[in-house]
Amino acid sequence: MPDSVELVKFFASFAVILTILYALYYYVQNFTPKLTPKGRYIHIVESRVIGKNRFLLLVEVKDKVFLLALDEGGTKVLKEWERESS
Repeated sequence: MPDSVELVKFFASFAVILTILYALYYYVQNFTPKLTPKGRYIHIVESRVIGKNRFLLLVEVKDKVFLLALDEGGTKVLKEWERESS
């Protein structure tokens, strides 16, 4: 009988730990500020890592779209075009 009591204690402890982990996950997903908040005029449409400390960003600013390259040397505009109106 003592084995079954230990087994029940184990599962109860496991359930409590899972509940705490789920509560933490829920809190982080719903109540912490996002890393890339949506601005009024500037939107990061997409980003890609292309190497160590090298990134490509597709950014919308009002009615223009920019393809940016970021690295240790700074930021460079690779392409700029007007946003397509829908």
